[in-house]
Amino acid sequence: MEYAKRLDYFRDFLALPERKDRRNVNAVSHQDIAFEGVSFTYPGTDRQVLKHVTFRIKEGERVAFVGENGAGKSTIIKLLCGLYEPDGGRVMIGGVNVRDLSDELRRKLLTVVFQDFGCYEMTLRENAAFGNLQYLHEDERIMEVFKEAGCEDLAKEGGLDRNLGHLNADGVDLSKGQWQRLAAARAFLSDASYVILDEPTASLDPMAESRMYENFAQIFHKRGTIMISHRLASARMADRILVLDGGRIVQSGSHAELMEQEGLYRTMYLAQSSWYADKEAGDED
Repeated sequence: MEYAKRLDYFRDFLALPERKDRRNVNAVSHQDIAFEGVSFTYPGTDRQVLKHVTFRIKEGERVAFVGENGAGKSTIIKLLCGLYEPDGGRVMIGGVNVRDLSDELRRKLLTVVFQDFGCYEMTLRENAAFGNLQYLHEDERIMEVFKEAGCEDLAKEGGLDRNLGHLNADGVDLSKGQWQRLAAARAFLSDASYVILDEPTASLDPMAESRMYENFAQIFHKRGTIMISHRLASARMADRILVLDGGRIVQSGSHAELMEQEGLYRTMYLAQSSWYADKEAGDED
């Protein structure tokens, strides 16, 4: 019954009218990302999530979005991926509206690990290769990204062709943290220009998250990276941090620059640092 209910969403999706004004652009002259005066309210609600948001991300730049829950961080990612259209303003990549990009070009430009990552009841190999199907049968490359994502033990235990989930009699389910690491491995396998990480380590403990982000920093140093994390220590790895509050960008700068200001970022960072220090002290007792 649970899966039958989910089919309703698929039927609703298929019933959506096809856009006739899409340009289907297959190439861009550069890869800068730009939000120009973007506002957005989710359908069926009255609260404006984003309010005239403007920023630019340069090709190859590593940027982190931080802010309280509901500040609009994940909404920015959904708009960038073309999952929603803004109520006002424009979302551009290479000077082209993201909704006009062809599906093929969008996959070349963006790969995303969402908070609600996919758990595909297929083989371990296939779960990873969804990041880049050309590596489906390249065991060495797949094992390399499993090691980078900290999930190589999954393959060592049952091989790359072990079935996951409950669709097959020999299928093995994974913990939420293991599924999340597998989702990260898919991103590592992608050759996209920008890797988007929307709370990709929420199911991991702080130490495991720190190691994962260190891997992110090493692997994606030649590619653009957009990070969202509720743990601000991870944001320190970004070249630039954008702070959202009430649907607006209220601060922008490096970790060092923002810590010198008496603003929201410094307040949140010190509060989190104090919480972790108190927790560690309690664990030692």
